[in-house]
Amino acid sequence: MKVISLLAAVLACNYVSATEIVYTPINPSFGGNPLNGNFLLQKAQSQNAHKAETVGLSFIDKFQDALERNIINSLTRRIADGELVEGVYNTGEFLVEVNTGTDGSVIVNITNLETGEVTIITIPAIGG
Repeated sequence: MKVISLLAAVLACNYVSATEIVYTPINPSFGGNPLNGNFLLQKAQSQNAHKAETVGLSFIDKFQDALERNIINSLTRRIADGELVEGVYNTGEFLVEVNTGTDGSVIVNITNLETGEVTIITIPAIGG
């Protein structure tokens, strides 16, 4: 009986085959399939418990920002339309001075009141 079982074990070994174990990464950063990137990112974001701090502005700050944007938008639109309105405009953070140059160009001096930085924009005369 021992001889038969030993003979069966030897014959069974001839039919057993094995292959190499090949590691295939999942993460595309390490050579995995690039189509896995979005899936892995969504999984990571869903598990992320960190929430960015939101800075809440007061009503006064929001109103001042909206007013400043409105003044700058109105002034820009007037200059672009050729309706030059010379003068000095104080938006709170910036001092905007609009002048006409000697050649008909528009010169806009913008001074940052906090840092003192001055920016000069010269718009050439149209059709001049």
